[in-house]
This record gives sequence, C-alpha cells and structure tokens, in this order.
Amino acid sequence: MKPNTLQFGMVIATICLAITQPAQAAVDPNFYVFLAFGQSNMEGNAAVPTPAPATYSRFQELPPLTCTGSGASRTQNVWMTAASPIVRCDTKYSLLDYFGKTLVDSLPSTIKIGVVPVAVGGTPILGFMPNGVGKAYYASLAGTSSSYMLTWANEYGGDPYARLVATAKVAQQSGVIKGILLHQGETDAFKSGWADSVKTIYNSLLTDLSLKAADVPLLAGEVYNNAGQIAAIDALPKTISTAYVISSAGCPAQSDNLHFTVPGYQTLGTRYAQQMLKLLPKNTSLAPSSRAGIPGLRIESSAQGIAIHSDMAFERVSLVSVRGEETLLGSGTDLRILPGQFRPGIYFLRAASNGAVDSRKILIER
Repeated sequence: MKPNTLQFGMVIATICLAITQPAQAAVDPNFYVFLAFGQSNMEGNAAVPTPAPATYSRFQELPPLTCTGSGASRTQNVWMTAASPIVRCDTKYSLLDYFGKTLVDSLPSTIKIGVVPVAVGGTPILGFMPNGVGKAYYASLAGTSSSYMLTWANEYGGDPYARLVATAKVAQQSGVIKGILLHQGETDAFKSGWADSVKTIYNSLLTDLSLKAADVPLLAGEVYNNAGQIAAIDALPKTISTAYVISSAGCPAQSDNLHFTVPGYQTLGTRYAQQMLKLLPKNTSLAPSSRAGIPGLRIESSAQGIAIHSDMAFERVSLVSVRGEETLLGSGTDLRILPGQFRPGIYFLRAASNGAVDSRKILIER
C-alpha cells in the first residue's frame, strides 16, 4: 500500500510543534492578583521615602509598560518584586505599597500577592471608559492645557483601559484576579453620572476578563476632605452591589489638600488591605501568628487603646511594623498602646518573659 505522505508530514509537523512550543506554566491558585486604576493618588504623589522601603518577595507587580528613570526600571509584562515607585518609573509613593505588604503580612506564607497598576494623574473617569471612548478622550487633549494627560496615556498606548485589560490577561496566566482597586474622583466624582461610568468600566472589566462580580469586588477609596466627592464615592455601593468604600478619614495630606503624604498612603493602603481580608476566604483571615508562649498573655482592644497583660512580668515588649521598624514598648505586667500612638495597620507584637517568647499579629485601627 502506498503511504499517505501528506498525513505523515502532518504528524511530523505536529511533533515538531510540540517540541518547539514552550510549556505553559500552570496558574497558581495561591497567587492573588489585584487590578488597580485611577488618577494621581493611585499613581502616588508623595516622595519615595529614603532609604527606600523594604521589598517583599511575595509581593509582585506586573508592569504595564517598559520604562527607566529615577533609579527604577520596568519591563512590560514581566513580573518583578514590587518596589516604589510601583505604577510607573516617573510616579512616586503609592497606596499600593502598604496594600500589598499588609496582605503579605496577614496571609499564610503560601500566598503571593500581585498588582497590575494603570493610572493617569488628573484624569476624569471618562479616561478609563472602554471601547475606545477613553482613547478618543485623550486624543482630544492634544494642544490643550491638559495635554500632559495625553502624554501619560500614550505611555499606555493611548488607551489606559485597553492596556489594563491586556496586562491583566497576562497576569491571569500566572495567578487569579481577586479584586479591583479604584482611587479616582478628585476631578469629577461630584458630577452626575460618575457612578454609572464606574459601573460601566467595572462591568466591562468583568466581561473582558471572564470574571464574576461575586468573586472580584471593587474597592473604591475616598478622596481627601472634599464633602461632595466623598459623598458620591460613599454612595457607589448603591450602584454597584459588590463595591466597598475605603475611608480616607484621618489620612494626612500634603499642603495642596489633594494628595496624601507617605503616612496617608500607608494608612489608606492598609485600609484597602483590611477590607480585602474581610472578603477573602475565611481560612485567610487575620489570625495570631503563633500560639501563646507566655502564661496569661492577653491583648484587649478598646476605645482607650490596646491593653497588653501577662501573669508573668514582661522582660521586653516591642512592636514591629510590616516595614520592619521596631519600637520598644517597655516591661512589666501591664502595658498599653494609646490611641494615635502608632499609624493604623498590622503589626507584630513581640514579647519575652522568663525565657518564654511570644509573637502575635495585632491590628491597630484609627
């Protein structure tokens, strides 16, 4: 019988393709990915602290563009350890720093956190509308006093929404999208239709990325001290049932009364993380980091602060921030952390008494 040379050739071609095609890495269900978009307070507008904040290997970012500048460099679509400035090489300190670090510090060591950030300072919500609407808006700014936004949008190919989706699809090859973070509204949250526009963007992201609203909540942060914008943002859950508002109360701002300071971003980022922790599966909720090793150790929170008690005198008690900054609280059997003594966030309480050592995670709220 004469061999079927065409069929034989197809088999050889298939084998060659299988050999040369790189293996697709499996999606890691323990790699939690968060999309982040907005305007200048999502970019970050405070100078990056010196020395540079510590980095966490379990906190990753997926750059939406390739850039260099100010000692920073990013390669588009290549995961890297998150380091400030997180959004672009020419941005500054962002709320995403403490958001990621708080989650890493609060979740089991098997969990990694990743962020996909796209932000344009000054942009109205129109700039993130899908189907080319946002792209057309930026193009219309050419030659105007707002052309700086076009310059930044062009770093995302002229269409920030499209770049966010494209980068998110790359992220989905490695991890699972668990939430969407929004900080926008200084420009136009007070205007009629703002919430509807946010809903359009949110629903479009869910559709384009094959996500379910029940699995991917929207976390929207309040702006600084503007009653009109804050009221509109606070009402967002009436339009989007899976939206949650992050309070900016008590977050210090810069002298422009618009952008937050580094402590302000840290507090805001911590609050985003705290809300997300409430929405993640119960087995990932905040819990003590180790079992008690000091007899009678009790930690109680009230309006008067956090009381720390032990049946045996403490030789040393200290509080360690997620950045590794340690503050000695003292010794004895009863200690107290007063309201306002430390910035809100998650800390490690370390105590030593008569050879026993204990470590607890505690949450300091405003």
